[in-house]
Amino acid sequence: MKKLNELLFNQGGKCFYCDAVLDINEATLDHVVPQSKGGTGDLDNLVVCCKYANHAFKDYPPKHKMGVIKHLCCSVSTCKKIFPREEAITEPNGAKNVRLIENQLEQKPEPKKPEPKKSEQPKEQTQSTHTKAAKKKSQPDISTAYQLLCQAVELQEHNDGKATNSNVKSKMLALNPSFKETDFGFTQFNKFLLHAQEDKIVTLKAQEKAGNYIIKKK
Repeated sequence: MKKLNELLFNQGGKCFYCDAVLDINEATLDHVVPQSKGGTGDLDNLVVCCKYANHAFKDYPPKHKMGVIKHLCCSVSTCKKIFPREEAITEPNGAKNVRLIENQLEQKPEPKKPEPKKSEQPKEQTQSTHTKAAKKKSQPDISTAYQLLCQAVELQEHNDGKATNSNVKSKMLALNPSFKETDFGFTQFNKFLLHAQEDKIVTLKAQEKAGNYIIKKK
């Protein structure tokens, strides 16, 4: 009893393991290193803790005791709920209860990591995409322009024997005054002709003067 009072005073009246304030009736001596494992009864190997934890741990080493009590006990009343009373402890029930507590520690779910926010597409980029899509959708079918081109080339060859980029465009406008190469996405008439050549609608033969072509229907 003298050792108990002395140690409890040195510990500030608190449990060595869970730091809860202890009543003398709830306090008991615990061998830090169990006697079964070579621990002595000297003050250096004794601490005061609540009797419920002491009886539950029995021969467990210090690291094992701290791993369970430090995480789960915050008061003597908590220890009463976690550890069985002295009369309820019978082998192997004591060991089983400790294992259940350890399982609770191991099975604590990890906190969920916040999901990264989806980066919003810049409004300007979105508007630009919609504008391009609208323009593309509103463009007339280029095949109608190709038909008009072939018709103009045939008429020009029939009338003058030679179809060039300048007189062919004039003929196309005569046939369809509303024709504009810009309606099909071309800034110049020659670019429209080069595209028609790529699509194998006509062939272009460059003339001495830069930008002039003789146009032949394929």
